[in-house]
Amino acid sequence: MRSIEEVEADQSISDFSAEYSKGLPGAGPINMFSYVKHGTTPYGDRGLRDFFLYRDLGVAKATGGRILCHLVKANMAPEYGTGWHRHQLGFHIVYMVSGWAKFMYSNASVHVGQGDCVYMPPGISHYLYDYSPDMEFLEIESPVESLTEDVEPCCDIPHPTPWPNQA
Repeated sequence: MRSIEEVEADQSISDFSAEYSKGLPGAGPINMFSYVKHGTTPYGDRGLRDFFLYRDLGVAKATGGRILCHLVKANMAPEYGTGWHRHQLGFHIVYMVSGWAKFMYSNASVHVGQGDCVYMPPGISHYLYDYSPDMEFLEIESPVESLTEDVEPCCDIPHPTPWPNQA
C-alpha cells in the first residue's frame, strides 16, 4: 500500500484527471490529489481581513488556482466588520462550521448559524458585521485570485454584539 505522500506526488493521477475532465465546467489542466490532515496546516493571517485567521486546505494548489478552500475563524471581536463590498468571483460559498455570523445582503440581515450554508451569486453586495467568538466557517471561492471592491452602503448596519469579555 502506498503512503498518502506518494499518492499526492503521483503525476499520473493529475494527468488522468486533466484528460478525464476536459470540457467539464470548472475543469482545468491542474488536478492534483490533495490531502490535508487536521493540524498540519496552521491558522495564520494570510487572508483578506486582519480580524480573522485563515487555514489553507490545499485546494488552490491542487487545482492550479481555480478554487480556494479555506477555514476562516474569528481572531478578535467585531468592531466595524468588513464594510460593504463585493467580490469578482464566479463562485462563493460560506458554510458555518461553528458559532454564528451576521451578514447584510442588500438591506436584509441574515443570521448564519452552525450548519448553515450561503451561496453568494457573483457581484452581490454584502457586509459581515457581527460574529461570535467561536465563529469558524469554510469558504469556497473560484477563482483564487479575485478582486474585492468596496461599494456604497445601501442601509445602516446594526451594532455588533459585545463579546463576553467586552461587556
